[in-house]
Amino acid sequence: MRPNIAETWILGSGMGALLLAALVVNLIVPQFEDVFRGFGAELPWLTAVFARHRHLFFLLPLLPPLLWWAMARHAGASPQARRKLAVLALLLALGLTFVMVPLTIIAMYLPIFGLAGVVDG
Repeated sequence: MRPNIAETWILGSGMGALLLAALVVNLIVPQFEDVFRGFGAELPWLTAVFARHRHLFFLLPLLPPLLWWAMARHAGASPQARRKLAVLALLLALGLTFVMVPLTIIAMYLPIFGLAGVVDG
């Protein structure tokens, strides 16, 4: 099942948003890695996941077309329903983008907050 032009643009927008988010993650995380090495303490779980597996975020742009394909194939959808499924996949991608970027920033600052707690305590 191939998407039509409108569905292609909708799915491409979702893929672009997730690609931008993956780029942000991969640009932010390396800047903090040298700082983390200097701490000498164990990293919080979320920070360690982002630091070790940041390249896997480049797989996220595949999510909207795969989701659309799976839902459209399962539903045997009409053109109107397929377009709605494409919009749903776009909304999922945008939501994931708006969650992933702030979560990356939080993950990168968690060790700094932990260190501040040790210094104040």
